[in-house]
Amino acid sequence: MLPPPISDNLLKRQIAELRNPRYLSIYKAGRERCLQQALAGNDISDMPIYSHNATYQSLFCRGWQSVSAQDIRLLRAERNRRPGC
Repeated sequence: MLPPPISDNLLKRQIAELRNPRYLSIYKAGRERCLQQALAGNDISDMPIYSHNATYQSLFCRGWQSVSAQDIRLLRAERNRRPGC
């Protein structure tokens, strides 16, 4: 898929919670889900509820909000370049 905008090591320094592998996977899940919604043509301004756990939801939201318009454009271009998709 699309490479992250910054390296995992730098990301872990910026958001200390992401040193925990479970928290990192939740962050990445938010990012991936946002990209899926954007590619499907859905509105990405409303974030879905991932968990009733405040920490998990916060990390999911951070991942969701980390997706930029440039990420979406690059992923669309990548998908359009692939034959047979």
